[in-house]
Formats: sequence, C-alpha cells, structure tokens
Amino acid sequence: MLRALWIFQLLLFALINELESSQTHYHRYMLANYRAQHSPKTQMDYRRRRTSEVQEEQMGRGRAVQEEQDERKARYGTSKEPVVMLTKSLRKVPLHELMVRIYQKNKYACMGTVISEKLVVTADTCFESAANDVVTMKMFDNSVLDGHRIPINSTYLKGADPLLTTIELTSPPKNSKLFGDTVKLCSAELENYESVELPLWIRSRHSIHSQISYVLPIQECRHRMKDPNAHVTISTMICAKNMKYTSHCQLAIGNPLIHAEMICGINVAGHNCPTFTGVDLYIRIYDALDFSIRGMEIIKNSRIEDTIL
Repeated sequence: MLRALWIFQLLLFALINELESSQTHYHRYMLANYRAQHSPKTQMDYRRRRTSEVQEEQMGRGRAVQEEQDERKARYGTSKEPVVMLTKSLRKVPLHELMVRIYQKNKYACMGTVISEKLVVTADTCFESAANDVVTMKMFDNSVLDGHRIPINSTYLKGADPLLTTIELTSPPKNSKLFGDTVKLCSAELENYESVELPLWIRSRHSIHSQISYVLPIQECRHRMKDPNAHVTISTMICAKNMKYTSHCQLAIGNPLIHAEMICGINVAGHNCPTFTGVDLYIRIYDALDFSIRGMEIIKNSRIEDTIL
C-alpha cells in the first residue's frame, strides 16, 4: 500500500513538472472549456501590448479609413480652385485670373475664359443674336475689357465645335500672364468615366466653386435631358455628372471643364436648365495644331506603313 502511494506521488510530481515546462497553458478548471488567462504568470507566451502599440494600430486604421474617403472624394466631390497650365512657359495660373463675366445690354449673360493674349472663348448660346458682335467683359478685379466676336477658323482653334464662340480683345488685360503664351487645351478626346473638374464662378461671392466629377456616356445626357433623338446632345459633346441640386436654372454657360490642368470643354447649356438633371453638357475645345501633331505621332508610332507594305 505504501509502495503504491509512493509510486502515485512520483507520477504526480513528474506530471506537474511536465506541465510547468510546457508552452501549453491549461485552464485551472479542468472540467470547463479552455479559456486563455492572459496573465504573464499563468500563460508563458503571453505578452502585454503597450499603450503606444495600441495607439499606433488605431492610428493606422484611421489613416486607412481616411485614405479610402480621400479616394472617394477624388472620384466625386468638392475640390479647390483649379489651376491651368500655360503651353510655352508651363507656368500654372489660378483659373479665376482667366475667367471673365460677359455682359449683353448691360446685363450679365454668361462666362468666358481668356486663353491667349487677346482671345476669349465662350459658348454661342450665351448670345441672344448672332448679329451682336461687340462684347463687354469684366475680369475678377472688375477691370473692363472690350472685344468683338470673330470666326473660329481665323484662330488656332480651327475645326472646333460650331457652338464655340471666340472673342478678340481690343487690348490685352493689364498684368496678364499670357503675354506670348496660351492656355493649354486638351490634345485628345476624354474617355468615359475620366476624372474632370467642373468650376463655377459664383457672382455673389466673387469666387470659384469647383467639384471633381467624371465624364458620362453621351447617351446618359440624352436620357436625363429627354433628348433621345440627339437634337441638342450631339455625339461631339461632353456629358459630365453634376449632382449639385439647385431650385432654379443656374446660368453656368461659358464655364470651362478642366482635366489634368487643361481646358477641355465649355459649358453650353447651364446647370439644371430648365430643371434638375444631374448632368452638365459641354462643347469640346482643343488646340487644332497640337491635336494634329498628336495624331501624326500616333500614326508614326503605330508604324502603319509596315502594315500597308
């Protein structure tokens, strides 16, 4: 009997030593489900996390959430005032320095954009009569400019949309940054769902409000503007998403469309005119010479002569 008790004590002692040397932790209640004790005294592989580590992980999660929100905003949302690049000097100019307010019969009619020393572009829908060639404009600092409408084909915008109107200034704006230079225009057509900026001059605030949006298929504008036969929304126009709600028609005609610091379009139908549509319509504008050069480069790079031979 004593021998059996002694053997039992040896086995129990060996079992205790084995448990203490093992990395495996068992709950003190052997009949209950296993549950980690999370105490350095009872679980040898447990390491307390420092407060700094927890804070760093929380900050990392916060940054990830912020980056995701920024990415969504980059796709559609508000933005700062756009800048546009000049063709020769490659300088960047704030858009408000180039925009002008156009007046007809002493009343505000629409917006225009100065794209060279003496050239302003806007939309033909800005003018009530084609015979009214003399134009009065005001810049952001309220300085007055005078000019007259000229044919598009007499400018470097040859082949542009017929709804695009060009105005030649009598004299260049004072302190203009466009002496001997021009604003960079798009040299290729925008693809559907490509990111764009939609600036809007707010006359009451004397400043520009802009939002980041994207190009929609032209069929979407036809659907939303109830123009299935394309009497207005022709295939050469740009359809841009603009979900900003207004209770009345907003005279946004002449405001530019910006992509990659280039002017690519001119608003031709205002915003939410006559009712809310959620889209804006733009006519394309591009540098005819630059467009031709890029076309020749595409042909050259495609080595089409090898295909013909």
